[in-house]
Amino acid sequence: AFKASQPPRFLFIALTTNFSYIAALHYLPASLNTAIFSSNPVFTLLLQSLFLPEGRPNGGGDQSQVCSSLWSGKALSVTLSVVGVLLITEPWHDSGDGPTRSSRILGAALSLFAALGTSIYQVYFKRTFGDQMKPEEVGLFLAHMGGWASILLGSGLAFMLSRGIYLLNLSEVPWAMVFSSSLSSALFNFLIKFGLSRETPVTTSLGTQIGIPLNLLVDVLIVHSHFHWCQAAGVLTMLLSFSVWHHSEAVARKSGDLSVKLLEDGAKSSLSTEPQ
Repeated sequence: AFKASQPPRFLFIALTTNFSYIAALHYLPASLNTAIFSSNPVFTLLLQSLFLPEGRPNGGGDQSQVCSSLWSGKALSVTLSVVGVLLITEPWHDSGDGPTRSSRILGAALSLFAALGTSIYQVYFKRTFGDQMKPEEVGLFLAHMGGWASILLGSGLAFMLSRGIYLLNLSEVPWAMVFSSSLSSALFNFLIKFGLSRETPVTTSLGTQIGIPLNLLVDVLIVHSHFHWCQAAGVLTMLLSFSVWHHSEAVARKSGDLSVKLLEDGAKSSLSTEPQ
């Protein structure tokens, strides 16, 4: 289902994207970083419209069809999703000891690069494998990526430990948190890859953002955080975004089925009118 040379390519994109996102957290508050990264569906919609046939109406490829897909109900859904994230994270609330202007610019650039990298990864995955990936093949693909990551990152960590560049006290490592986060990350990546093999990259991208209002719900129920009216509006906006996307997908699917039926009816009528 995939070549041995393909997992390292996707691993390079994934590592670059993750390092950019983590680096952005050193320069920006988590809420602002999340808000900027939420532009990911915008990049995904643009790349999908340019490089994937399912991202264009009727599978066409001319400029007018690409523009129509960008100004469709799906574009409205992506916009509502980004607005919802902004309302939930409230990045305009500055802390007293906030980052400097140069730090904000650098952090924003890193976060935007991470959002773009995520979009490239999703669209490239869909363009490469289409709908061919089965669950066991997705697991094998991730195992290949994990093996390469263990070799590369493990070698880098061993070198830094041997040179004293990085000090690590194994007794202070929260192993329970490490294993639980690793299992959660593996499950998340499996579901993302399997989702890409069944749905469009934009659908998968919007689906991942549902975790933001779910995190807010966990904070309210467990941590007892305050729930502002702005955040409530953000949750409702994201729900509206998914509703608009579902409606757009249903309309597109119905239109596609109607086109296929018209073609079949036309072919049957042409055969019936042929001279005997």
